[in-house]
Amino acid sequence: MAQLMRATWILPMVLFAATAAAQSPDVITTDRPDFTESSTLVPRGRVQLEAGITTTAASRNSGMGQSVTWPELLLRYGLSSRIELRVAQTLTSVSPPAGFGTRYTGANDLYLGVKLGLGAQQGSRPELAAMLQATVPTGAESVTQNSTLPGAALLAGWTLSPVWSLAMGLQVNRVTGDAWEIAPSVTIGRALTSRLKAYGEYYAFIPALSESGASTAHYLNGGLALLLSDNMQLDARVGAGLGGVADRSYLGVGFAIRP
Repeated sequence: MAQLMRATWILPMVLFAATAAAQSPDVITTDRPDFTESSTLVPRGRVQLEAGITTTAASRNSGMGQSVTWPELLLRYGLSSRIELRVAQTLTSVSPPAGFGTRYTGANDLYLGVKLGLGAQQGSRPELAAMLQATVPTGAESVTQNSTLPGAALLAGWTLSPVWSLAMGLQVNRVTGDAWEIAPSVTIGRALTSRLKAYGEYYAFIPALSESGASTAHYLNGGLALLLSDNMQLDARVGAGLGGVADRSYLGVGFAIRP
């Protein structure tokens, strides 16, 4: 019951989103489905909900088997033209390999963040944004990190042409009580039609300030995003880890809506 309460605390916010302001003419820009967060903020006074489900085949060395994360809720609110507030919650179900434990499900630690707009694109200078973020130890015993883990990110985005775009991100996050992680990423996007776009992406998790001897995990992924309207998007993605440290593969689908 406690886990259920943690997982559903966000429902009042979802209901608030459903009664938010009327539509505006600009087209929705999402953080889904790629790893690189968008450098574009939600417009002032608008609420945006993003959600999805991902199934992952873990590294053979991890002993974790397959996992599923859902509903991957991210609620974004434009406090001003340069400040976006963010809160996220998801659940994780893990199925260990046969003979290596039992399946368990738990709510992850709550994510809180703020995205700050640093300036629009001007020529070769990209659109820039920064994020301050943290997870707080509200999750189930099976998945919580038992401490507040802060982090920060610098995000850059370029519109290269009417059909091509480029985005980069650099995150630095505390991942355990005594270890940090650097996560660089680059995404190339292409509009296939006025409503359908595709992307390809590389990202990595690089251990830092840790004596554990952990190795860097590299990933490639790609996907599609389909605009159903100016305020609603569906997406799908597939990715794979490179080498024995990273998760073997993952597959996800999701949506974003802005009332």
